[in-house]
Amino acid sequence: MIMDLPKKFHIGGYAKVEDGVLYIYRLERIEDLMYELTYAMRKHRCVYCGKKLKRSNSTLDHRYPRDTGGVSIVNNLYPTCPLCNSHKSNYLHHEYLKICKTPKTEKKKETKKFNKHKEKNLRKIGYRLPKKWVEFVEISEIKCRPAGEDLRGKKYHRIVAFWNTYHKLPRPVILDRNKALLDGYNIIIFARDFKITTIPCIKLENVELLQNEFKEEL
Repeated sequence: MIMDLPKKFHIGGYAKVEDGVLYIYRLERIEDLMYELTYAMRKHRCVYCGKKLKRSNSTLDHRYPRDTGGVSIVNNLYPTCPLCNSHKSNYLHHEYLKICKTPKTEKKKETKKFNKHKEKNLRKIGYRLPKKWVEFVEISEIKCRPAGEDLRGKKYHRIVAFWNTYHKLPRPVILDRNKALLDGYNIIIFARDFKITTIPCIKLENVELLQNEFKEEL
């Protein structure tokens, strides 16, 4: 997929946007970079109530929520005020907009319908994201540096619990255009441990991680 990018963006020694491509010089916490990119290009108003925002009084809402596979990329992030973000909870963007317009007497029925649909979707796919964002890639094709430490902690065990419930992976990993891993190492480790050879990925065709070599290719 092509990720939304600002026309100009530069963090010295870390990342820059040039000719419509995001070049990442040093891979650190990718979510922080996505937040900075979003603030650099989105209007400083709450996407739900229209309130003017400053960095000090704004949050970023995941259009497709984290707990249903929503990843932190610019296309999935919107500036919101903390109150709207809290009220939206784990509903999809369009679900929350519909709930806001629903009469109070009908809200319970509407939210029940959305929750039922969410559960059905998780059992069928494992996450709730646009189909056009996701492709399936062989783990052997993914370029990845070793973590340097055992990552089988709380995040890993949440993936195990999700798999035991739904028999699906809870979210895609994020790759650059050369299939270098940007985010999702715990998913990679889990897939290796459970002998899963093909996993869902979001491949960002206009993002490139500039590192000369990878010590490990999975």
